[in-house]
Amino acid sequence: MTVDVNILKLKSFRVVQLRNSTMRFTGVIVLALVAFAWADGPLPLATEDVGTLTTAADSSYRLPEDLDPISYDIEVTPYFTEATTPQGKEQFTFDGIVYIVFDVLKPNLNSFVIHENVKSISAVRLFKNENDEIVNLLSGQEFERDKQHQFLKINLATGTTLEVGTKYKLLVIYVGNINETPLERGVFRGNYKDENGVTRWYLATHLQPTHSRQAFPSFDEPGFKSTFKITINRPASFSESFSNMKLLLSIPQGNERIKEIFEVTPRMSAYLVTFHVSDGFKVIAENKDNERSYRILARSNADGQGEYALEIGPPITNWLSTYLNIDYYTMAPGIKNDQIASPYWASGATENWGLVTYRELRLLYEEGETNAADKLSIGTITAHELAHKWFGNLITCRWWDNVWINEGFASYFEYFAMDGAYPELELADQFNIMYVQSALSADSATNTRALQHTVNSPTDVTGHFTGISYSKGASFLLMLKHLVSEETFKQALYNFLDDRKYQHAFPSHLFDAFAKALADKSEEGIALDIRSFMSYWVFEEGYPVLNVKVNSEANTIELEQDRFFISPSASPTQQVWPLPITYTTQSSPNWNNLSPVKVMTTKTDTLQNVATGGWVIFNVQQKNIYRVNYDTETWLKLAEQLQTDHNAIHHLNRAQIVDDVFALMRSERLSLQVGFQVLQFLKKDTSFYVWYPAISGFNWLRNRLLHTAQLPTFDSLLYSYLDNVIQDVGFDVDANEHITRTLNRFYLLNFACNIGHQECINNSVNRFRSYRFGDLASVNPNVRRHTFCEGLRAGNFEDWSYIAKRRQESNNQADEVAMLRALGCATNDQARNEYLKLILTEDVKAQDRVNAFTFFYMGDASNAKYAIPFIKENVKEIQKAVVLPAWFQNIFSNIAGYLDETGLAEYTTMLASIEVEYPLAVIAGRSAIASARANIQWGNDKVAEIIAIADNQLTTTTTTTTTTSEPSSPSEEPTTTPEPAPGSATVAFPATIMLLWTALAIMLK
Repeated sequence: MTVDVNILKLKSFRVVQLRNSTMRFTGVIVLALVAFAWADGPLPLATEDVGTLTTAADSSYRLPEDLDPISYDIEVTPYFTEATTPQGKEQFTFDGIVYIVFDVLKPNLNSFVIHENVKSISAVRLFKNENDEIVNLLSGQEFERDKQHQFLKINLATGTTLEVGTKYKLLVIYVGNINETPLERGVFRGNYKDENGVTRWYLATHLQPTHSRQAFPSFDEPGFKSTFKITINRPASFSESFSNMKLLLSIPQGNERIKEIFEVTPRMSAYLVTFHVSDGFKVIAENKDNERSYRILARSNADGQGEYALEIGPPITNWLSTYLNIDYYTMAPGIKNDQIASPYWASGATENWGLVTYRELRLLYEEGETNAADKLSIGTITAHELAHKWFGNLITCRWWDNVWINEGFASYFEYFAMDGAYPELELADQFNIMYVQSALSADSATNTRALQHTVNSPTDVTGHFTGISYSKGASFLLMLKHLVSEETFKQALYNFLDDRKYQHAFPSHLFDAFAKALADKSEEGIALDIRSFMSYWVFEEGYPVLNVKVNSEANTIELEQDRFFISPSASPTQQVWPLPITYTTQSSPNWNNLSPVKVMTTKTDTLQNVATGGWVIFNVQQKNIYRVNYDTETWLKLAEQLQTDHNAIHHLNRAQIVDDVFALMRSERLSLQVGFQVLQFLKKDTSFYVWYPAISGFNWLRNRLLHTAQLPTFDSLLYSYLDNVIQDVGFDVDANEHITRTLNRFYLLNFACNIGHQECINNSVNRFRSYRFGDLASVNPNVRRHTFCEGLRAGNFEDWSYIAKRRQESNNQADEVAMLRALGCATNDQARNEYLKLILTEDVKAQDRVNAFTFFYMGDASNAKYAIPFIKENVKEIQKAVVLPAWFQNIFSNIAGYLDETGLAEYTTMLASIEVEYPLAVIAGRSAIASARANIQWGNDKVAEIIAIADNQLTTTTTTTTTTSEPSSPSEEPTTTPEPAPGSATVAFPATIMLLWTALAIMLK
């Protein structure tokens, strides 16, 4: 699954703040939910679901391992509007029939359970499979429904038991719901308007992780694998349906229905089943290769938007097939490789075998409307989902406590498969700033979890689809590759896949595969117990900081590892990681040797005979999961080198230094004085890899100074850092420029405008006026975000209405969301009223409503306070509109960071007035208020020291700073709630806020 998450990627401790004409406000930490909204901040993590992390150990939600399912035969008859619903049937429901053949593993069973969460069950029958002999059930109590655990219990007649080794066939006849929104998962409905403005309906399924039970009674755990035969009785007026496999038969019925029977799937988990029934979906792009078919499916009026997805999909599939030594098209006879774009989808994408489903903006590309970040995310999310064919489909984690086996591998190949097919995009390098640094951020809280973490209930399960599973899982694999060599890594993955194909897997199976690959390796290397190495990183939470102390006189380097916590007040632990040590020196720099010189397995160690006259850098190219903190003298040597010639240090290590410096300053392991001395090289460095983490770090600091009178001085310092890089990237997009230059401009100008950089604001307003009055080419998609936002901040209601109309007319979802974001920037009351009312209408998709509130909060400094009475008056409607409890609470937690003390007081009063009816939302809001006030206090405590540093650098710099007489805007858009998908991260927040988790991410369910 991909968390879109716009899933992110994931800077889990980001704080967002606003500009105001009279005063500055503090920010509140919000969850970095990733999805994959590449366009939602320095690139978020592909993420898939938003969940609540709990510590419950209630195993009663798990099925006993008494039975082994072999096959399902499922028949579904859906009913949509009145026109397709016969008398006696209910609109937006479906009739279902399922036959499940299973084997018996435990003797003397007089009853058994499977999962179900359907609307109603009308009949249950049990047969011996060989001869269809009826097995008697308990009269009058044939079955029981346990709604809490979502169990269907089948009771056999008194004295009757199941026979071990005998196959049985269970028949269940039932009715299911076609849910109103995708956020409820299971079977849901959506609609779109065709080219003639006619509303057309469709049905889709989203069964991961625990929702196949909504579509059919099932063994709804990933470790239970079976084959599936799907039959759909669709309305005759609808288009051809789609499912995991190719259509085998299409038989007209006499009741204005067509029966469609699909080929049998390979052996797989129930959550991978999918079917799509629609009025108008079709193939919009295909390679017309019967042997290696690849098709893009979408609504009828999306012609021309599938060509890019078709261009990249087959090369990625072929690269993965070659790298993993298992051809995708040999996994099952006639296996297909369809990708379908859904206007409504809860996550970024989901890896249903044979028919991957994406939210539209993660698959469809329209030249002139889609920006480069969104285009690139189409590639990476496609790679993520295709990688799941091997890791998730062919093999599957036994239970969701090891979801990282699915998502860690998919997230790793998200970048490296795309890089393998398209190396010119530099995605192997981008992996560092998107996933390695995201993992370091996500895993630095005191309440973080290990890659393997016990989960049981559906709520627990969803909560484990987090940034740990995605970004740390992927980063662990990168570290492992460089530890054992890429050839050994490839052999180990083949061993794993070949041994466990069509089965479930535990981490021990992966450990064994690596041990076997190393045993077969002939060349010498580091003596290593690979099982112990992997086990520690999988079962232990957190990661270390490597403290480096250089003794130039003795030519030694003393090393010490401690668990890294972002909080300065966190208590130390005794954890000691097996740590791959790589380093290079000024006297003999080598940036390409990424194999460790040793694995450090003790708390302290000493490297002997190291030429240490100059600087040293540890964790070369940041391929390993740890931060590095040097002694002061070495930090100052690095600062001197970076200011003299930053290119003497590899760009990935410069990015590492920036990310580490900000984290070390936050955790008070490094002084602000030394940290800013190191960061001064940013005035000369224009690398995207360096500025991406720099923007996040500067935002974190600035957000804590927003309420202070000294903010203009700090902003002047930021302008001095930005001047050179803005001059380098400019304001215009060159069609032939490299993707990293386009991305650098995208994030830099958004940051610069948001902190009040006057040249950026003026350029944006002027471009918007040209666009507004007919020159549509004046605003390239890659500068549209900050241009539209600044244009509407400075504009009137007519300007707002113009963009609102263009959004309504848009035929591209990425463009539609971009304009929704911009609409939240308007500052006049009429526009603000219209925007808030718009959020609760069908004109904003359910999946976008939480983000829409956040867009409004960050759009202008006064917006959050303006929203308080609206939220109070419409709280019931808001709760219904956003559907998920975690999303509802997110609205109440996000707003606090945009309020000054007056606004916080008003918000506190408002929360008290709704406490009885909405206690969890009030808890979330009050926790956010406490965090906002803590941020104000942090700024008060540190402002003098920070401003002294700023004064000193501004006095000594020769750079002409860009000043502004205008108030500054939000210094960073809040990390928005992306497509709910496993792929989020935890923060050092009270436990009550943990229910806002996410994300991939992106990437992703």
